Amino acid sequence: MGEAYNHRSGRTPQQTGGKGGRKREQTRSRSPDHRNRNRATKDERSSKVQSYSTELNKLNAQVMKARLKRSPELAELERQLAEAKDRQDTKGQDTVVVLPAVDSRGRRVAIDDQLKGRGGAELERDPSILQMARLERETAGDDQTDRDLARQIARDTGFTNDLDYIDDNVSRLTQRRREKSSEQKRQDAIRDYKDVESTVSICDLCFKQTETRDGSTELKPPDYPVVALGNRVYLGLPNREPMSDGHCVIAPVEHIPGSSLKCDDDSWTEIANFMKSLMQMFAARNQGVVFLETVVSTAPSKAHHCMFECIPMPMDTMQDAPACFRESILAASDEWSQNRKIIDTAMKTHARAPENDDVRDQDNNHADARAAIRRGGFRNTMTARVPYFHVWFDHRGGLGHVIENADVFPPWFGREVVAGMLDLPPAVYRRPRKLKESRDQRLHRADEWKKQFGWAKYDWTAMLEQ
Repeated sequence: MGEAYNHRSGRTPQQTGGKGGRKREQTRSRSPDHRNRNRATKDERSSKVQSYSTELNKLNAQVMKARLKRSPELAELERQLAEAKDRQDTKGQDTVVVLPAVDSRGRRVAIDDQLKGRGGAELERDPSILQMARLERETAGDDQTDRDLARQIARDTGFTNDLDYIDDNVSRLTQRRREKSSEQKRQDAIRDYKDVESTVSICDLCFKQTETRDGSTELKPPDYPVVALGNRVYLGLPNREPMSDGHCVIAPVEHIPGSSLKCDDDSWTEIANFMKSLMQMFAARNQGVVFLETVVSTAPSKAHHCMFECIPMPMDTMQDAPACFRESILAASDEWSQNRKIIDTAMKTHARAPENDDVRDQDNNHADARAAIRRGGFRNTMTARVPYFHVWFDHRGGLGHVIENADVFPPWFGREVVAGMLDLPPAVYRRPRKLKESRDQRLHRADEWKKQFGWAKYDWTAMLEQ
């Protein structure tokens, strides 16, 4: 350990010979222990806040499900929620908010300088392909190295795309911008959190926490009548005039702007369950169903809450749906487009599924990645970085199209194709009238929809209560 240094005299404590120097040296030697104790106290306080927030969130979710199902246990759950809120003494204290682990773009919030993977463990110096793929999903591919290289190349007026020139100037071209401090990253996370809160407050598809007159918070359901509520995804009815009898929507509970490809694996499992249940329900009535998703913008400030529109149609019409959508996409595409006009996202049943999960086996991981691409599927084919339109004919996939000019591509494109197949007027798909309903009216409309189509027989969310 190096000696302490006096910046005023330019001497060490041994050179000055004073007792104060030795006392300062002893104090400095104890400073790491003080920092560790302060850090442990701060972590303990943060863990208490997170555990309390988790308890309130679980109680709020249980109360919301009981209200939607009109359960007789609603009074008891509301009493437990009120007692949990009363246990928090917030008088004379600041409001504590636990920032989410990801920002509005789905990227992981890294306030400290450590690069951590799943479970909080630091990534190894030589990570495997699966670990790098996980980091790619967490950071949304936002690599600052490529940006720094592009900035240095733009500043270099004499740059030539030559290996000899790059080797001679490698130190200058690889110069990186100074990283933000922890405080700057914390302020960016707080600013992003406030932007998300303001967006959620005006989103019709989000569950909102509202403050009542007595100062407590209440979980408010979305403006869409909720038919079934899973852990991460729910099935609802449109808040506008439906296109056909049985028209419904699938949306994640969490506010995810833009593409559904930002959803995690658990959310996609519930989305597939809702798709299968709806397909079985409408098939019993000799009907088919198409699932539409339109992402016009990928910017978090402009992107809407991602959702799937589920529109049923007669079975004989459903057989012509792939051909109708294919022709409509070709007609709406530009003559000189940079991307493929039609992207087939159907799962290939003849291709083998990846079987290797060993993170240490690099070569087989490459082979399994190529096998996953050959299998097809929406999540293996499309990307969340560009606007797109996609239609599912079943839960295994359908047809996709990259939107290169959002100003020309109509946001109601999918509904327009369905309206043409069902001979519906333009007012049904362009600007349908918004329904002004109270909470009781939305609950009544959801109950009527369940009774009309016999949803209780196909409701997979009933298993979550067992």
